[in-house]
Amino acid sequence: MSHTAVRRLGALAATGALGVAALVGLATPAQAATAAATYTCTFPSLGAKDIPVNITATLPPTAAAGLDAPAIPVLLSVTLPGDVVDAAKGLFGATTIGGFSNDMVASLNDTASTDASDLALQNAKFPQTAVPATPSTALTLNTPNPLADPAAVPASTVPVSLPGAGTYDIAVPSAFTFTATKQGEAVMLADVPCALKAGSPSSLGQVTLTTNTSKTTAKAAKKVTKLGKKTVLKVVVAADNEVPSGKVTVMKGKKVLGKGTLNSKGKAKITLKKALPAGKTAVKISYAGDDFTKASKSKKVVIRVR
Repeated sequence: MSHTAVRRLGALAATGALGVAALVGLATPAQAATAAATYTCTFPSLGAKDIPVNITATLPPTAAAGLDAPAIPVLLSVTLPGDVVDAAKGLFGATTIGGFSNDMVASLNDTASTDASDLALQNAKFPQTAVPATPSTALTLNTPNPLADPAAVPASTVPVSLPGAGTYDIAVPSAFTFTATKQGEAVMLADVPCALKAGSPSSLGQVTLTTNTSKTTAKAAKKVTKLGKKTVLKVVVAADNEVPSGKVTVMKGKKVLGKGTLNSKGKAKITLKKALPAGKTAVKISYAGDDFTKASKSKKVVIRVR
């Protein structure tokens, strides 16, 4: 889906990981979704280890295509196996373990085509958590939960502009790197590579993005067209969230009198193909729609010629 329309709400922000939660609140009712994924992370001294990662977000069943959505919190949970925790204690003297990831990227994948849109996460930080006293005990790290602590800075999406209409699968990140820290936020292991394990759940669910309603209006450039001259019509197509793009057609019944293309402001000037006869001619302008905007027709426009 190509998007050539100029956004009414500002330029598109960078998009990326786990931004699925940016869909929260765009439509009701919302539904909580959790993906209990497993990633294989390769540690320098221990080799490949399977790490459970839970990703929680709230998804609406539908949202408006092209909507500029705000940053919304995301909950992440990473469980380090006992031998990884023991290694952190033995090799690095860790009494607490925390960490962060700066490159988690999820995506909206159109189920009916190859189109996709990246979704990004910021502030994916896991606070320092006390290491268990008992050997070989797993340790779960959680990102701050603003519901439990209003002062917490949660992991959240960057502001995201949703793609064109369609049904999208919300896919979890296929890979990311994780930096483990110990007390005082000292780095123990930097950029440990983690990849989604084959067969692990990869989807948080689906969301349907719907086209925005449009309104087409038009008027003759001059109140009266001189006989023998071609009439020029000024056309404007408006819609929520987006400036519409695409084609507009002047129709008299089923007969096409002229065509035009909307500019970056959703406007077009159409010069009719032929001069109209003297008197009044009623026409309507039809807008074909685009990936973000529904088709629409104007009310009757009366052209006066004398």
